[in-house]
Amino acid sequence: MRNIMSFSKFLLPLILLIGMSSCSGLREHIRQQQLETHGPPKGIKDYQTHGNSHTVKSNDHKNSDNQDVSDTKNTDRHNSSAEINKYSEKWDVNLPTDADAAFLKEIDTWLGTPYVYGGESKSGTDCSGMIQTIYKTIYGISLQRSANGMQKDVDFIPLSKAKLGDILFFKINFQTVGHVALYLGDRKFIHATVNRGVMISCLDELYYSKRYYKCGRIVAMQ
Repeated sequence: MRNIMSFSKFLLPLILLIGMSSCSGLREHIRQQQLETHGPPKGIKDYQTHGNSHTVKSNDHKNSDNQDVSDTKNTDRHNSSAEINKYSEKWDVNLPTDADAAFLKEIDTWLGTPYVYGGESKSGTDCSGMIQTIYKTIYGISLQRSANGMQKDVDFIPLSKAKLGDILFFKINFQTVGHVALYLGDRKFIHATVNRGVMISCLDELYYSKRYYKCGRIVAMQ
């Protein structure tokens, strides 16, 4: 009898402990189900924490936006560099690293355009018409229409200081300026020729070296 009473004293606390543990587990299970179905109840104690969490998310979003802008700028720089390298290889010219990619692209689109006296479009152009249209399209700059007249739009500089976008003047008949070209670099230039249309030539070619007159930098671009 004494043994039975001793065992009962030991068994009763054990039963109570198991019961409390089971109830706690049941309550936790119910709470999790409620959260999954309806979300947290309004007015719970960790609401402020939730608000702080929202603030952090907002900052994260802001930082993400800043990162996106930075990535875009880096991408633009990368794309410009790729464009410059592409045209540098295509034209076999060492182009400046800060060259305007849009300007280069516009120049390239004129290659192969047939020669048309008085023309100024990609369906047909003469030398001054092409240069005038390029500068009007990319920079909104209006130049004189004739090759001879374009001398009024530039400051003359030594050929040794010529850079991308400068204008080369030629005296084809050795008397007055009758031809212009757009300087690219490495003594090469793009121009409209009567027989072969728009193409790239070099000042080292005897025909052009003999007829070269002056190099001018467009005043509006300085």
